[in-house]
Amino acid sequence: MNEQKHLKYNIVLNTTIGNKIGTLSAKIADDTLECVIAVMKNENYFSGAIDSYGKFKICGHLKTITNNIKCNGEGYLDDSSITFTLNAEGRNLIVTGTSVVKVGDNT
Repeated sequence: MNEQKHLKYNIVLNTTIGNKIGTLSAKIADDTLECVIAVMKNENYFSGAIDSYGKFKICGHLKTITNNIKCNGEGYLDDSSITFTLNAEGRNLIVTGTSVVKVGDNT
């Protein structure tokens, strides 16, 4: 079975230089999660695994003004909200968000 779900969230990324506003687009296909975090005028690509309860682990890179930081993240999402922590070179960045709109649900 190849079930796919597309979700989009308005997010707040809590950084050492303040909160950054952005969006997160997520594509869930079976037990895989691919997402794009659009924040600080950059698109950041992450991928990983998600279970049937919405608990996930992702990895990718976060672009900043000066460099490209490798990150691992862990958290939870559902149709209405997302919350996770990104470990960025030893710093924990908290991401929270609420659903913008259900973009599509193709089964």
